[in-house]
Order: sequence, then C-alpha cells, then structure tokens
Amino acid sequence: MGTTTFRGQIYRALDAIDRRGESKHLAKREQDWKPGQPVYGVFSDGTQNTVFDRAMTLANWLQKNYPDIRLFRDVDEEIVIEFMAGKTADCQPNTVQALLSALRKLQEGLLALGWIHERIVPDEWAVDGHNIPRGSYTLEDAKHIIEKVSRRNPEYGQALRFILTSGARIDEVFHLRSDKVLVDEGKVELLGKGGKTRRVRVLQKDALFELDLSDRFVYLDTHKLRTWKGGLRAAVRNACDELGIQRRGVHGFRGTAACEFVRAREILGYDEAEARRELAQWLGHNPHRTEVTYAYVPKRK
Repeated sequence: MGTTTFRGQIYRALDAIDRRGESKHLAKREQDWKPGQPVYGVFSDGTQNTVFDRAMTLANWLQKNYPDIRLFRDVDEEIVIEFMAGKTADCQPNTVQALLSALRKLQEGLLALGWIHERIVPDEWAVDGHNIPRGSYTLEDAKHIIEKVSRRNPEYGQALRFILTSGARIDEVFHLRSDKVLVDEGKVELLGKGGKTRRVRVLQKDALFELDLSDRFVYLDTHKLRTWKGGLRAAVRNACDELGIQRRGVHGFRGTAACEFVRAREILGYDEAEARRELAQWLGHNPHRTEVTYAYVPKRK
C-alpha cells in the first residue's frame, strides 16, 4: 500500500470493485443474490461518488483522532465503532444507515485488494438509538472457548486468558514485553495504538504467573510474525463453530473483560458513569468519551 494518502487508498479500493456500465440485475443473478444480502460491486457514478465522500468522512475523523494511523490496514472494528458511536449520537438514523452502507462498500474494496484481512465495519448496528451491538462473549462461553483452544494450542489458550484478565487488544498481546509484566503489582504495561502505552491492573493476578518471562517478548517470535495473530483468530473461530457459540472473534474476549471490569467496579460501589469512565481508560480510550464502551457493556435500563 506504500505511503498513499487515505484519499488515494479510497480511490483504489473503489476501483477494485468498479462495475459501472454493467447490469446490476445480472450481477445479482451471478451472485445468487437473496433479499437482504449486499450486491458486490459499484454499478453507478452516483454510488461511486457517494461512497467516496462518506469514506472521506471517516478518513478525516481518523486524521483528527488517530493521527498516527495512516493506512486502513491499521484500522480495526473497535475504531470504526467509536466513529459510528459519535455519528449515531449526532446524526439522524437515515444518515447513520447511509454512512454505514458506504463504509461497507469501502470495506469490500479494501478486502478485494487484500489491504485488510478481516472486516472492520460492524455487521449489525442499531440506528434508532444509542444501543450499540454488544461484542462480547459471556464469561461462561469465553471459558469454554479457551478450554477448547488450549487443548490444541496451549500458547493460544494462555493468550486468551491474558486478554480476559487485561482487556488487551490482540496486537498489544503479541507485542507484550516480559519486563512490562509486573507480577508482584498485578499490573502490565501495554503498547497501544499510535505507540501510546498504558499501565493497567489486571482482573486476575494469577493469570500473570502463567506467562513465560524468560525471553524479551512473551509471544513475539520472528518466525511467527505473519502467522501468530491469524492462527489465534482461526483457533477462536473453529472453537466457536464446534461449540455452537456465535463468533465474536478474539476481540470478543476484550469485551468479556470489559463486562467483568464494570461488574467489579459496581461491586465496589461505583455508579455506571464512573465505572464507564474507568473502563474507557482501562481499554485505552479517552475517559471523557465513553460511547465505545457500549460496544462491550450494554447500557443499563
């Protein structure tokens, strides 16, 4: 992808799915289209221009809020959820729905080019209020998945247990340094997005005793640079399918950790607003912008 701008990346992504001049009706037949399913490709100038303009809305927001991110390959679903949460709060439902459709077209082009390897736009989104779909496993389901993954790959199982106690992102886990694991204090220092670090207290101190701290990095291995994260994601997908649990990806364990964090704070007497502010900070977000926490912990009625 090089150092092309977001504008250039969007142009090329839409070129990759450009089918202007072709029949959309024939494309539906080719794709065995069913009502409610997307039709892959861009078939009109109007759609092309609309998707480009709305994709640039995301790009401009990224440049303002995540200036260290220059490529769409570094954007994940959590960042898009944060963006959509702001739009849901500020815009009419039909505007939010149109924006969501445009971002899915952008995602389609990025996937076609191989610039991203998994979806970054939420599959579901409630546009009639602030109820963002929950992206977490229940604690019981998370434990069942970890148990199944651990039987086949103990290291992956251990990594999932670490996410469950620390709320770390998959990339933060992969780059975890041994000297940043403070076992006695029950804390870890995580290298987050844009090179920002945060020191967090884990939910279960015992999980840190499992970690092999003999090398500089706990999980990072030069022989696994291209395979470790993909292998972990595949292991979770397979375990979910075998157990009959809805797939929520590795990120779902971060959501489970978030739910447990809020529950623990409420036991200590925190009200919901206080718990969410601390949760946002624990997850590596701005504590004054708690919208994204609803992606993990549903709003109390």
